[in-house]
Amino acid sequence: MPLSDAILDKAYDIYDEFGPDRRTPRPERLKQKIPGLSSNDLDELLLHMDRISKTVWSLAERGGEAKMRREEIVAALQAAHPFLKDAGLTRAVFLVNYYAWHEGYDK
Repeated sequence: MPLSDAILDKAYDIYDEFGPDRRTPRPERLKQKIPGLSSNDLDELLLHMDRISKTVWSLAERGGEAKMRREEIVAALQAAHPFLKDAGLTRAVFLVNYYAWHEGYDK
């Protein structure tokens, strides 16, 4: 199964979701919610997700929306990960701001 932009976007929303589903290991959650992933697809997906998480943290360390415009955050996320457009992008922006607040980078 080719990893389309839609799958990659959806996968990030699943990968870093909050709530009770978070107790299920990420690879297992991804396989449950995106049926048909081969082990190679899953490995590739996890690499993409790790890269997005690094970008999210990098933007959080810059203060999130407390110190940057939302448009700048979205542009940086999409420049690094052009497939982020829907739920994955929404999750990434939320986490930039959450981590910035939680770690005090927004001060």
